Amino acid sequence: MKWIEPKVEEYEHLKPLPAWISVLVFLGSFVLCFIFTVLNWKQGKPVISAEFFVRILLLPLLFGGVACSVLYLPYEDWNERVDLWNNLCLRAYENWRWWAQERVAIIGSVTLTPEKDLGVRMLGLEGSPPTNAGKNLPLATERKEGSVSRVQQVLEQLVTPFAPYMTTSAASHTFSIVVQSEREEDLNDLRALLRTLVPHDFGFVQISRAAEPLDMGRVEQWLSGDRMPDYRLVLAYQLHSTGKEPTCSEAGVALLFASRTVVASSKGRLKPEAWLFRPVPATMDSVFEALKTMLAAQQTPNERIKHLWLTHVPGPGKHATLTAVKDNDLKLAAHDLDTAIGNPGPVNALLVQALAAQMVQHGQGTQLIATPHKARVMLNLLGTNVAPIQRVEERLPSMIGIGFTCMLLCLAGLVLLMLKDVGASAAWFIGVFAGSIVFLAVNAFGSFVRRGQVEHDFYRKLPW
Repeated sequence: MKWIEPKVEEYEHLKPLPAWISVLVFLGSFVLCFIFTVLNWKQGKPVISAEFFVRILLLPLLFGGVACSVLYLPYEDWNERVDLWNNLCLRAYENWRWWAQERVAIIGSVTLTPEKDLGVRMLGLEGSPPTNAGKNLPLATERKEGSVSRVQQVLEQLVTPFAPYMTTSAASHTFSIVVQSEREEDLNDLRALLRTLVPHDFGFVQISRAAEPLDMGRVEQWLSGDRMPDYRLVLAYQLHSTGKEPTCSEAGVALLFASRTVVASSKGRLKPEAWLFRPVPATMDSVFEALKTMLAAQQTPNERIKHLWLTHVPGPGKHATLTAVKDNDLKLAAHDLDTAIGNPGPVNALLVQALAAQMVQHGQGTQLIATPHKARVMLNLLGTNVAPIQRVEERLPSMIGIGFTCMLLCLAGLVLLMLKDVGASAAWFIGVFAGSIVFLAVNAFGSFVRRGQVEHDFYRKLPW
């Protein structure tokens, strides 16, 4: 599936023939059969007899039944197709919403920034919003003197809160750590730290390094292709180097992700800080359409979206995002992380996710986030509310059509009366019954063939 709304037009049912047409058909059958019977009745043959009443009552009923069934068959066939088609429309939309609602849980987060209490200040909940646009600020935390490097100090602050999860998951869950770092040696610092935090062998923890910035494209890979482990701790930091001119403000972030399976199997013991829903990529000139499609998917109740976060988004993308929010009738407070802490760096895409998740815990509703991904803007939602999806049962084709069955029974009745009139043997009567069953089976098979044709036509019209 793709981020394209499965808009396929539903068909309308045809109304059956008015009842008065059926009445006229039956009246005409009774009149014709009565006239034909009277004109061809043998002289001296008693009128009060079973044969006479069969010809003036039963025969017109059977003839009228065949005629009305033939008139009704096109309506029955079309309406069956409409039921199958419209059911496919509903199910395609349901499946698309399930796909769009794929998500990972943020169990906890740690943020290290140049400004203390950054999230609540940016939202105006406490203090005044910080303004540091264009600056390259150091972390607000104090540096510890001694043999411990700054990377080790930062790793200790980021990893320590999540050590209990590693301890409890050793026996029953998979756990991985991804470090966004330019140096391979940073992994050695991480392993040394884990030896002190995890009392037993931490060999079950898979550790890897990502040289490129981690962004929402990596989350999309977890949801679409790469198997998501039970727990995944993502660490990222950007620190000033001695003797080099800084290009961004310092920052550090740790995000502990968990799969939906782990959260569901915990039976309420594991409560996410927020759900991170499947992100939507958009080019600079298609942000409006991307946001409109995201809202149509209803990952979360749209009225719960309260804030917009931006970071590191190029000027055209930032302007396009703000305009798209307005044009989609969203009244959101916008918060630019780059204005708050200065020039952005490679960890900002993760940092803004962590800050937004923390604000969800402050009762600030669902958060809309815009971050860069390659040459695009990536939109994603963070929140605890998941919009319900109504289940649509699969529409199976009708095995026995009413119109076809009535026509077949009436025809069989006419043939049986004709065979009785000519004195046919019992084998003919058995043949009529066997033939009727065969025709019913053929009609049922035709219903499945029709279903296949409808599905083929439907999936050809899907935009994927």
